[in-house]
Amino acid sequence: MDDRCTGSAIADVIRRQTMSRRFTIRTLLVVTFLVAVFLALPFRKARMQMQGREWVASQRGHITFRHELDRSTNRYSIPFVPNWMVVLCGVDMFNPVVGVALYCETVEEFESISNLTSLESLGIIIDMADNIDFSPLQTLPRLKEIHFTEWSGITREQLNEVRELLPNVEIYSESYPDG
Repeated sequence: MDDRCTGSAIADVIRRQTMSRRFTIRTLLVVTFLVAVFLALPFRKARMQMQGREWVASQRGHITFRHELDRSTNRYSIPFVPNWMVVLCGVDMFNPVVGVALYCETVEEFESISNLTSLESLGIIIDMADNIDFSPLQTLPRLKEIHFTEWSGITREQLNEVRELLPNVEIYSESYPDG
């Protein structure tokens, strides 16, 4: 009788130890949810950048990535990211757009460019609509400079409006170099 009691006691101890090491369905769901949220944020940012790039392309503009494309290998020189990941996830996932130059069309709005959250430099080389709203440019946290060429058609009032909206951004205008 004593052998059976000790045998069942040992079995209970083993059963309790294995139960503490098992994952439940609840744990699996929580871990899956956390991984999905962790991956969703970078993919959302990449999708927004892709939409911004498409708008720039529709304006026949030019973009500049932070990490340049090596023309000889046709690969981006992104540190710590293997090329297969860039191919798999897309360049927008790992390489932010830092510069945009707009030309060849009339700029009607800046709402679409606000998707380029890493934008540091904006060049406007073409004519802008007279009643254009510059307020979407306030949503660009890293914007450092805007360059208006003489062909942009910016008025002094518009230039002053942009300077009031974006006090921490250097604004150059070839039409009004004195400010």
